[in-house]
Amino acid sequence: MSLQKKIQDLEDKLAQMAKQGVEIPAELAEHLDVFERVADQMLEMVDEALAVAPLEPEIESPQVIQQVKKPQPIAPVSPKAYEPYTDESLDQPAEISVLLVEDNIVNRKLAVLILEKVGCMVDVAFNGAEGVEKFKSGNYAAIFMDCQMPVMDGYDATRSIRDLETDGSRIPIIAVTANAMKGDREKCIECGMDDYISKPIMPTDLHEAVSRWCKVTA
Repeated sequence: MSLQKKIQDLEDKLAQMAKQGVEIPAELAEHLDVFERVADQMLEMVDEALAVAPLEPEIESPQVIQQVKKPQPIAPVSPKAYEPYTDESLDQPAEISVLLVEDNIVNRKLAVLILEKVGCMVDVAFNGAEGVEKFKSGNYAAIFMDCQMPVMDGYDATRSIRDLETDGSRIPIIAVTANAMKGDREKCIECGMDDYISKPIMPTDLHEAVSRWCKVTA
């Protein structure tokens, strides 16, 4: 099924839910909000690609075909001219390996897209317990940790990771959570996290976290 057909089916079914008075579940509403943000990001990328694409020469009539010169290559445009992320520290990032612990498929895909955009190599865990195991065998510059997950939530996973850090090292752990209530940030810090990003995920928030917590060298 094509992407256009999938989007049309989604719109039709949402319209059917509204017509029948069916309330949209909270998780679906969150997915729709994230999907809209992903769509906006993709449209920006397409517009940027079209903006730097070479134009085809315009030929008015068959008589002038021989007079049309072969189009000259367009000089490459500096990434700074159309790159949505502007932090100079990440213009030429080194390879940064990070771990993303997230059970929601939509949020996971969006976060991976953004992190790869700023030069990260992303390893993924689907719950806190898997995140702890990945930490044991991996070598990451930072961990982006969802808080509410099955099997083991992000708070317990963070505590387990801190208990494993016996050599004096401390990996930055950034909470990524939909909770925005008063005291939630303090709860994240209390269990051993270093920073806090709210959902829906914003590209600038992830970008700033990478710049702030990962060791970036040109």
